[in-house]
Amino acid sequence: MKPGARRDAVRWEEGRGWRVDIQAPPVDGKANERLCSFLAKDVLGVAVRVRAGASGRDKLLDVEGTAEAVEAAMREFSGGT
Repeated sequence: MKPGARRDAVRWEEGRGWRVDIQAPPVDGKANERLCSFLAKDVLGVAVRVRAGASGRDKLLDVEGTAEAVEAAMREFSGGT
């Protein structure tokens, strides 16, 4: 995750995986809250929570649904990249 971005966005980075840019600053958990809200409401349509990595840029998320469904939703939202 990249907090403090210009806009909320999702994109694939070769060799790293999915990157989520979040406008919220990394202060008092605001970026993590927005990350979960953005993915849950705008991208995936299912509940999302941070399982590990709350204080770092690399996160492990709990997401409802199958890995295939999550992957498909991420690809569709990001424009198929």
